[in-house]
This record gives sequence, C-alpha cells and structure tokens, in this order.
Amino acid sequence: MNGYKKILIISSEFPPGPGGIGNHAYNLAKFLKINSTEVKVLSVSDFAESKEENEFDAKQNFEIERFSRYNSRLKTYLKRIQIILSEVKNSYTHIIFSGRFPLMTSILLKKYNEKIKFISIVHGGDINTNNQPEQYFINKALSRADFIIPVSNYSKSKIKIKLSREKVEVIPNGFDVNENLNFDIKEKVLSNGYLNLVSVGTVWPRKGHHNVFNALPVIISDRPHTKYNIIGRLADLSRVQRNFDDIKFKDHLKVYGEVPDIKKFEILEQSHIFILLSESQSSGDFEGFGIAVIEANYFGLPAIGSKQSGLEDSIKDGVSGILVDPKNKEEIRKAINTIAENYSVFSSAAKQWADQHHWSRIIQRYIKVLEGIN
Repeated sequence: MNGYKKILIISSEFPPGPGGIGNHAYNLAKFLKINSTEVKVLSVSDFAESKEENEFDAKQNFEIERFSRYNSRLKTYLKRIQIILSEVKNSYTHIIFSGRFPLMTSILLKKYNEKIKFISIVHGGDINTNNQPEQYFINKALSRADFIIPVSNYSKSKIKIKLSREKVEVIPNGFDVNENLNFDIKEKVLSNGYLNLVSVGTVWPRKGHHNVFNALPVIISDRPHTKYNIIGRLADLSRVQRNFDDIKFKDHLKVYGEVPDIKKFEILEQSHIFILLSESQSSGDFEGFGIAVIEANYFGLPAIGSKQSGLEDSIKDGVSGILVDPKNKEEIRKAINTIAENYSVFSSAAKQWADQHHWSRIIQRYIKVLEGIN
C-alpha cells in the first residue's frame, strides 16, 4: 500500500464469537496487516469466554481492544462510546465502521484532522430497521461517511439515502480457511439416492432453516438417503423446534450446533450441497451476503440460496449453484436435481468461484478504495 496508513476498525462482532460481521472485520484487519498497514480493532465478542478471547488475541499480529458488557445497558454503551472517543484521537488516517452500533457511533465523532476518512461497511439488518429513531441515526451516519462499502448489490439497494456514484462501491465478502488445519479436500461424488445437505449459520428465522424443512419431504422422496446437517449457534428455534422433534425427520437430520472449525470442515467435506434459504424479516433484517456459501464452495459444494437477498451476489446462478424462491419447494427440488445431474460441473465451478473470493484478492479492492480517498 502506497503511503502511511493507520486504520481503526470498530465492529459490532469479532471472533472467537460467531457472526458474519465479525468474520468480515477479522479478515479485513488480518489482510490489511499482511499488506503492511497498521491496524487496531475495537469490538466485542458475545457468546465467547474471556479465556477464548485472550487465546485468540494472543495469536494475532494486530491490536485488539474488546468492550465489556455491564448489567446496565446504558452503562455498557456509554463506556463503549467513551473508549471510542478516546481512541480516535490517536492519529488514524481511516476509521472503518462495521455493524449498527459502530455506524451510529460515527455521528458522535469529530474528525481530529483533515486527513481522517470515515468508511462505513453495509452488511444486512445493520442499516435497515423499522425503528424510526435508529433508522434516522443510521441514515445520518451513512450521509456523513466519506465512503460506503456494501457487501452485496442487495445490501446497496437497501440503503435509504441518495448516494453519489463516487462515494460507494460494492465489495463482496471473502473467505479464508485456516491452512494450519492441513485439511485434505477430496473430489466429491454424488451417488443415486444419497444426498448430504448442509447449512452453516446461526439458527434463527432469518437464516430460513424452516424453509429447508418445508422442502425436505419432496427432496427425500427423490433421494431416500438424504441427510440434512445443521451447523451453527442455536439462537431461536421458534420456527424449527417442531421439525427437530418430528419423527419423520429422525433419520434425516443431524443438528451439530456450534462446532470448532476443524469439525465444520469435516462436515463440509462429507456433504454434497450447501443450502441457505434465508428470508428478510419484518424488523428489517436481511441476508447481506452469506460468507458460509463461499467457504462451502471452497470444499467443492455447489450452493442453493434465496433470490431477493444478498445471496444473489454470493451464488453465481447456474454456475456455482442455483438461486430459488425459498418458499417454493418444487423450485428447490428442481434445483437439487439439476445440480445432482451435473454434479462434477457445478462442484468444479464452485471451487473456482470461491477462489475469486479469497481474501488475498478481496483485500486488493479495499486497498484501492483506501488509496483513492486520501
């Protein structure tokens, strides 16, 4: 990267806690550092123990400062704002805001020198809410940004303010698999009657696991040995608990919950098709991209995902997978049969699509933006 850069990333999520926003923020920091950029991260990791956080942080070559949670929500946010206000005085050239709270916080910050630039990342529900006061502050934050980076064209379409073309660029999410795990990826073969489906992501209504269950009986009728594997934190089972308990799915379902990366990779390696039938929520939440799709592609899994979502950018329709109406079980059935009948072609194309989204490539687009808005 030409010229000195000192970048602060403020994110609403960060590993070892789960979440796509955290995955994005981590890899952005990691690959900026690889490209000789000074980086610090301010974030919080929910659903992770302090020991996990400390072990994770010790392995990184950039600084991470984590916010604390208190019994009082007001105290929690006031403390975070205090830390952010203090930190931004430290001669940063760019501040990257990722997630709803960081975005809204940006309107409180002074630009302590003329060179500092504010960059807002637009994911999913972080910029779209039915809460009018919150939406006002989100819109104000985006208006104040020097540059806005949506992670998909669908995310860009949900921005509720007018943007100049020079101020916004869609940069898709990327993936990076921990090469230290030395995982051996074998060529996949799909046998008649056998099918291992897999979904990766927090189990809650937006991820649309219930839509997969809706289509599962017709899938099983075509392929009697179908297995549906679910990986991810079990956050809200209101739409799927009856399916989990349904005797007819007993031999076709495996719910893993959260698992370490090595276990997740083992499951992906043993699966055939990745399926994510996300749906937008009345709260304004929606699927911004779907990093798990690209990660599954890396293992040779073609993907089936929802139209009218950020998955339209993470799946190259008809090539790395197929986009469907998540409510239309016959459309889902047809997609599975199309992939199964041309499995080696789809699997090979999925790997190539993943390669285009490796963070070593994606970061170059971020660097170009950082260079261009000096």
